[in-house]
Amino acid sequence: MHLLLGVLAALGASAFYAVGIGLQAFEARAESHEHALRFGLFRRLVRRPRWLAGTALGLAGWILQAVALTQAPLTLVQPLLGASLVFLLPVSARLGERVGRTERLAVVAVAAGIPLLALTAPARESTHAEGARLWVALAALAAVSLAPLALRGAARSASVLVPVGAGVAYSLDGLATKFASDDWTHRLWLGLLFWAAAMGAASALGTLGEMSALQRRPVAHVAPVVFALTTFVPVGLAPLLAREWWPHSAARDVGIVIGLAATGLGALALARVAPLASASSLESGTARIPRPASDDASPATARLP
Repeated sequence: MHLLLGVLAALGASAFYAVGIGLQAFEARAESHEHALRFGLFRRLVRRPRWLAGTALGLAGWILQAVALTQAPLTLVQPLLGASLVFLLPVSARLGERVGRTERLAVVAVAAGIPLLALTAPARESTHAEGARLWVALAALAAVSLAPLALRGAARSASVLVPVGAGVAYSLDGLATKFASDDWTHRLWLGLLFWAAAMGAASALGTLGEMSALQRRPVAHVAPVVFALTTFVPVGLAPLLAREWWPHSAARDVGIVIGLAATGLGALALARVAPLASASSLESGTARIPRPASDDASPATARLP
């Protein structure tokens, strides 16, 4: 029953995240690129009701994610959030981005990989690592998250390092949420407050990077990169930091490999799909006008606004 509740909460979170990022992308593209990776971008976006609505949906998704982490293991919850890519397709189409055969096949791969990860996930642990191992890992993630802030000029929104930094920041947020849920279970209030502050900082940094990337890149490019990192980083570090080890089993090992490969390749395929609009139309804002795309359209015509 607890596992089912965790699965349902994670799927609900993924739906909220997908719709929320669509609303945020719509408004982020209306802002000048000179504000990319600057906290002044937040000051401008908070004046936009639609961006605030998207942020509220993201917050609701985070609450459901936190609930899921109290009921299910980190190695199950994070991949389940990949269902946001399924919900993202109609959102992406609404923003005028191409949704064709490749995207649908990628979604099938994600949808096939998620159940495999669910079946092979280890039991949830309510404790986590401490000491140097924990802090060195978190410091490394924080360094990667902060790296995009060193970029200058057009690279502050155009560089692939921007969505990568956002994804790592969100993975740090996911780990902190897991650790906070552990301290909540054990009534360790000081630890809970610390992890809550860490979640807020990581989430703000991830949001800033994601909004900056969305100014120059389509949702169908940014979201899969962010999703892949928020899935693989916590899952990869789960044995080291969350003490969630997979029991040795040949069948389980195969399921893990196939599940991770399917979700990862599906996300990568979505990230590589050519957008409907060109970079110039994204800058001018015309890319927000929906337009259907044919599966048989050529790469050249698929880029026309």
